[in-house]
Amino acid sequence: MRRSSLPWQLLRMGRAAGRRAGGGQVRAVALLLAAAVLALGLSAVAATYAAYDGIELRTAARGVQYQDGHPDQPAVALGDSLAFDELGGRQFSLVYIRPLSPAMPLPPGIDRWPAPGEAVLSPALSRALAAEGEPNRYGRVMGDIRTEGLASPGERYAYINPTDRQFDKKRFLPIVGIGDGQTTGDKMFIADRSRLLTALYLILLPAAVLVLVAVRMGSAGRDRRTALVSALGGGWWHRALLNLGEAALPVTTGAVLGTLPAPAVMAAGDVRLPWINYWLSSADLRRWWEAFALAGLAAVAVLLVLVCVVHRPAKRRKARSTRLAAHRSRAVQWAALACPILIFATVWGPASLDPEQYSALRMQLYNTGVVAVMATLPCAVAVGAAALGPRLALWSRRTGDAGALVSGRHTAAHPGVTARLVAGVGIALVLVSQVQLKNAQFGENARAAQATADHVGDRVMLMKVNNELPSDQVAALLGRLPTGVQALAVHRAKNAGASGGALVEAPCPALRAARLTCSPQPETVTSRIADRRVVEALRWITTDVDHFQVRQAAALPVQSSGPPERYVLISSDGKSLPQGEIQQLLRDTLPVATGTAEIPGSGWLVGARETLAHGRWVLFFGVPGVLIVALAVALANLAEFLRFSRKLAPLSVLTGRRKVYYSAAAWALLVPLLAAIVTSWIAADWLAAPQESTADGIELSGSILGATACALAVLAVLTWWWGARAAIRQSTQWRPYGE
Repeated sequence: MRRSSLPWQLLRMGRAAGRRAGGGQVRAVALLLAAAVLALGLSAVAATYAAYDGIELRTAARGVQYQDGHPDQPAVALGDSLAFDELGGRQFSLVYIRPLSPAMPLPPGIDRWPAPGEAVLSPALSRALAAEGEPNRYGRVMGDIRTEGLASPGERYAYINPTDRQFDKKRFLPIVGIGDGQTTGDKMFIADRSRLLTALYLILLPAAVLVLVAVRMGSAGRDRRTALVSALGGGWWHRALLNLGEAALPVTTGAVLGTLPAPAVMAAGDVRLPWINYWLSSADLRRWWEAFALAGLAAVAVLLVLVCVVHRPAKRRKARSTRLAAHRSRAVQWAALACPILIFATVWGPASLDPEQYSALRMQLYNTGVVAVMATLPCAVAVGAAALGPRLALWSRRTGDAGALVSGRHTAAHPGVTARLVAGVGIALVLVSQVQLKNAQFGENARAAQATADHVGDRVMLMKVNNELPSDQVAALLGRLPTGVQALAVHRAKNAGASGGALVEAPCPALRAARLTCSPQPETVTSRIADRRVVEALRWITTDVDHFQVRQAAALPVQSSGPPERYVLISSDGKSLPQGEIQQLLRDTLPVATGTAEIPGSGWLVGARETLAHGRWVLFFGVPGVLIVALAVALANLAEFLRFSRKLAPLSVLTGRRKVYYSAAAWALLVPLLAAIVTSWIAADWLAAPQESTADGIELSGSILGATACALAVLAVLTWWWGARAAIRQSTQWRPYGE
């Protein structure tokens, strides 16, 4: 029989070491998870480049070319590609086109141009309009835009051929072709690729932490093996083969699992990312398949290089004992004492400063306080556990619970170990709450718009019509308003004289619905007695709403006063307005883009919602990233518990029950972790108080915090069960050596 070569024998020896009970199997799982998370993070980077590349290509392919940029080419259509609409608080693009020639080229994704009064919509827009009960908002739908004509599969987009009433030749621009023209659609609303790649650091950095933890797990025994191989004359190549044999299988398996989502999407088709509601294009991923293969290979290469590099033979003079020992350092106790003081200082200290004069300093002090709380919170939990340790030991003497006895004494003697155990959990909830709050903040105008919405809701609307429209067309529009809807014309302050901030004109029924005086002569009204709906609407028209003038008008529009700045629409009964019906009336009656009707300040709210939607990506990556950090810390603590459990092996012989490990793991792992979850939840809630403002739309999300806490609790239970099972398997290898 031919002997196996030395390299092959070393690989087999390393593989056998990785299969051994206890710490070896735990490390194998840790390496598998680390490789999977790293491969998934690198795949996410590749997917980001693939998605943005696809958006660029498809947006350019459908871009409208105007004659202004190509004066030597004949016009084949008239159109307006800068029209927008809003649905569910999110804005999207509309392209109005009236073909002039059969030679008008078609953009990707459609087979023919819609006829006048028809529209072709993206599938996502069709579904959204159907859900709103307005499937024919833009005319009769003749079909859907296929995926190749959309920036992303979930894009809301439409090509519309206006009716003759909507079509105004003077307002539409001549078009010469399609492709490499004006940008429209999602590219105008999505964040830059650099911002998303920055958010991906929330996955990649925790993945790097998990990688380092997994590589160094069980390092004490591995360092002894490395020293033995060196003493026998082995070089770096022989040590590398041993380490590769131990890590190759779990690392490769993990990298394959982490890379699998990408080919799964390529094969299954477009997929919607949960919670974000973004549709990922399978065609984009297929075009970048080499990058996903490289992501998996890179994850394997990084981990295998690290497992070979970090385990070098230690010099004897640098050897240190890894035995746990009680020490007299008071650092943990002082940090625990500082934690509640820091919480109170962070919550109330910055609030005592003038926000107008010290806004930057307030934020700096607050952020510094939050970081300090996260650093000291684990110590507070550890000291609390250490204080309860002796009582737990006394209790266990009455109950006979040997595991509780040993864990109680160990916890009391080693508060630093407990602090490291709960560090990831203690930081996780506070960090998640801070990320969520900072992504929920509105700007000043958006806060004012939210305040208006809170005060009057949808009981008032502001209507704007183009000043160039004929007065009879405007009068016809006002006459077709839904039953019970009244219109008031608001003129700029220069028409109101020196005694008022604005002039409100309307027939008597409209003035009475707004609780205003009906007089042919201008009368000054104060905001204290005027209808709240009118006052809130005026805030978005003029800067002075304390006083304004009111005058009766026989009919609207008033010719003598000139075109109004806005029309304020209210209902006679004070109830909600039929927004959809009013907006559809403007679309059907007026030429394209010559009239709008919206809730006061809704434009700012739409922009704020776009910002919040971008911020959701931070949470989408940040929450898993925090959980990955918690997992890394849990694995590190699991390895430390296994070192501790080796000292419990004789105890299982004395008691005759291996269930002692479940009890020891419960008191040493599970209970401190659960206590840290509760404590950090309370701290996160307290620290959120200075930033919360219901009027500004800044509130701590209980659902996000609860979901994170539940995930951490599940992780704690798994850590307890896994630690107990691994300790039991490890105890079977213990043999008495004359201790």
